[in-house]
Amino acid sequence: MKYAVTAGEMKTYDRNTSEHFGVDTKILMERASLGVTHRIMEHIENRGVDRKYKALVFAGVGNNGGDGVCVARLLKQRGVTVTLCLIGDYARISDLTLTQLKIAEKYGITTDTFSNIRDNKSPAEWDIIVDALFGIGLSRPVAGDYRSAVEYINGCKEQRAEDIYVVSVDIPSGIHSDSGEVCQVAVKADETVTFNQAKIGHLLYPGCEYTGKLTISDAGITEESFLGKTPGAFYYDEEVKELLPKRKPDGNKGTNGKVLIIAGSKEISGAAVLCASACLKSGAGMVKVFTAAENETPIKTLLPEAMVETYQDFEPVNEKLLDAFKWSTGAVLGPGLGTSVRAFEIVKEVLASYDKDLVIDADALNLIAGSEELTALLTEYARGNKKAIITPHLGEFARLYKSDIADCKRHILEYPKLLADKLHLTVVCKDARSIVVDSNSKKIYINMSGNDGMATAGSGDVLAGILGAMLVFDRSSFEIASLGCYVHGFAGDRASDRLSKQSMIASDIIYELSDILI
Repeated sequence: MKYAVTAGEMKTYDRNTSEHFGVDTKILMERASLGVTHRIMEHIENRGVDRKYKALVFAGVGNNGGDGVCVARLLKQRGVTVTLCLIGDYARISDLTLTQLKIAEKYGITTDTFSNIRDNKSPAEWDIIVDALFGIGLSRPVAGDYRSAVEYINGCKEQRAEDIYVVSVDIPSGIHSDSGEVCQVAVKADETVTFNQAKIGHLLYPGCEYTGKLTISDAGITEESFLGKTPGAFYYDEEVKELLPKRKPDGNKGTNGKVLIIAGSKEISGAAVLCASACLKSGAGMVKVFTAAENETPIKTLLPEAMVETYQDFEPVNEKLLDAFKWSTGAVLGPGLGTSVRAFEIVKEVLASYDKDLVIDADALNLIAGSEELTALLTEYARGNKKAIITPHLGEFARLYKSDIADCKRHILEYPKLLADKLHLTVVCKDARSIVVDSNSKKIYINMSGNDGMATAGSGDVLAGILGAMLVFDRSSFEIASLGCYVHGFAGDRASDRLSKQSMIASDIIYELSDILI
């Protein structure tokens, strides 16, 4: 597990390091700059070209600019030809940056004006551009010379492509560190070197597209500087097997979970098959699919390991559902269920009568979003001592939250928590970066696994099945949802590597589960 911090959190940890532990801010700046310089020198060595490299360093007047000035000096000391360009109001220069400028002057660092660089210097002049214009505190639109400098950097990159290396210090200038939003314009970096903790803006779109390769360098602001106040957001990046609980060697198919999959309709069978298959592949001991009679043959043919309980379109389902409830230890509700009157009846019966752990997905969520009665039943269900997880994609989430997709996307770190608190459950808001929150936790999980090849029919059904299998884990619904998203995305990345993003389908994600769940 790794943390992702806000600008406010990072500034607090920086201050704690200096004021509580007594580490001088000049030392922190030197260490940070050494980390950036190290990555630049590694880049030069990896290029394997025996010549003198030329670097252009853009520095702002804040402390991020001080890092840039320090990097300019360290690069010169390592044989790189360096030109330094300071942008901003000299009257507002920070003390640390002013100190670094005085040191740089004594070391003979060449400085130039931006107007001369912009008007008279070709992109061919530079092998490396260092972006140290803004740090993590930026929240206003980038304007004036700052904007022109960002556009100059991006223009050089467009012209030179792989022949120029753009590295941003801490965060690409123009990216909001708490949201990943672009403040009008932003540097498109090849690599960003940040310090000790990733920033949320590095991880969310579109910020992650501007960040390039993210390198987290040790500048000395370690977890001791949290002083007990840990960051609110985290993500996983380790091997899946390191996160999974150990399977009991004396367990049996009953103790490994009996999962009821309430899915499919007379028009749709694939969602039930994918969900049930993923559930079995993720370790469930037994799976029973409760579905329309039209799906019995496809499920038995494609998934003989699953049991099937069916209903005819004209018959009542309450009694059959109640029997299935008694059999199960947990359930998944919604994939391919449809939004018919029959589907409404099924969702209502589950929310009113089921008394075990539940994952709710897809059509069940659309029915709930359109019904005050079902919403009230869900809220009452979730108040009980049960694991309750809903897994809406952004469109379904917007319907549940009663807003539009664009608004929900802008507030993807805020609205899911508000909905989780309202409904008293765990919310998985599925997007390019899925967000997991819970009514009983202040933490936010940002899922970093997965890829755009997973934007394919049935991928959400697979996630629902994975979560259904994990309900048996002796962990909270928040932990299960976070782990399930990571496993799902991890399998998707394996499928993409094997097949390509264009070619992979949902069943390929299931196929990869057997290799990662070991």
